Amino acid sequence: MESDFYQNIKLTVVSNVQIETADKIKRANQSLKQRIRQLTDAKIQLMEQYDCTQVKLAQQAKQLIIREKQNEKLQTKIKQLEQTILDCRFEFEKQKTEMSTLREQIRIKQTKQNRQKVVKQISNIKHVCPKLDDKSFKEEIASLKQKFSEVQAELRLYKKRSHPDAPISRSERIRQLTSELNFACVEDYHPLLRLVHKYNDLVAEDLTLWQQIQGHFEKIDECWRFIDQNGQVYALSDISLNGITQDSLTTDYYYSARQRSDTGYVMMIRQLNKRVIDQQPTQEETETTSPILSLKKQVLIISWWGETVKNATKKLNHLGIDVVWLDPSDVSNDKIMHEMQKAQYDFVLIVMRGAHHETVTAAHRLRRSGRQIKVANNPGASAMFDYVSGALGLADEC
Repeated sequence: MESDFYQNIKLTVVSNVQIETADKIKRANQSLKQRIRQLTDAKIQLMEQYDCTQVKLAQQAKQLIIREKQNEKLQTKIKQLEQTILDCRFEFEKQKTEMSTLREQIRIKQTKQNRQKVVKQISNIKHVCPKLDDKSFKEEIASLKQKFSEVQAELRLYKKRSHPDAPISRSERIRQLTSELNFACVEDYHPLLRLVHKYNDLVAEDLTLWQQIQGHFEKIDECWRFIDQNGQVYALSDISLNGITQDSLTTDYYYSARQRSDTGYVMMIRQLNKRVIDQQPTQEETETTSPILSLKKQVLIISWWGETVKNATKKLNHLGIDVVWLDPSDVSNDKIMHEMQKAQYDFVLIVMRGAHHETVTAAHRLRRSGRQIKVANNPGASAMFDYVSGALGLADEC
């Protein structure tokens, strides 16, 4: 009985264990199947993404190939354009050279033709003694002479150009430079400022192109005129006013301005806080004083600073010295040169600023020959008086 009891217990335990094991296996199989399905779905999605990525890569590869071909075509076109530009530049330079050659040939032919015409006209002129009152005949002769001189000048210029290796003296180059400079082109000649600076460095002077002046305005027939402290009258343009409007101009105040030393051109600066007052000459100015000495000396002063010369003249006249003043802005250079040659002057003073370079050169030449001549940069009235008194030996008497 006991053995049967234990046998039934073993069978019951074994059967229970088998049932629990079967349940676990079943659940494990179900979990595995579910995992397999999930992995299968993930595999399908990855395969689809892989296929899409392959398609996109293929499309991008095709686009890259197309772009590379386009870049190659563009590079080829760029090289062709660069070569075309080089060819055009070469042709342009070639045509430019040919044009300059043709212009030079045409100019030479025209010069020869003009010279032949002038020679013919001169040869056809009958040698008849003109009457003194025949103005038309004299004018015709003068015009023919002018044409002949122009042709000769062109011929000399052509000979110089045809022989570029021919040496040119320094004085000839300076003469050519000064002959080219005039009122019409001096404003366009920008290196003139550098030329002045170079001159100052070489001679240790302070030569400038612009001088500061003062003056006032007067309105005559609806036109404004600027009058400086020396009484010089200047006509003004819109450029000369330098931004100052004509409506703001007044005759009650003085103005400051800059004056070009080579052309006399005036450029306004600003209005000064100084009123224009009509002053009557005082008794001391109107009274004539007799000179303290009777030297009977004559002095020539060449300067464009009229007020300074007038003040120096008063002092020199007090010593009995007669002063002759020439203004380079009013008197021609030929007149000044002729006056300098006269032996009647005991002393000649030349102010460099405003004087022509030929005048200064002639002054140095006369000084080397023994004449009493002084070339000063920009002396005041006292310095002018000292120069004259020192040259005439009056330093102790003064």
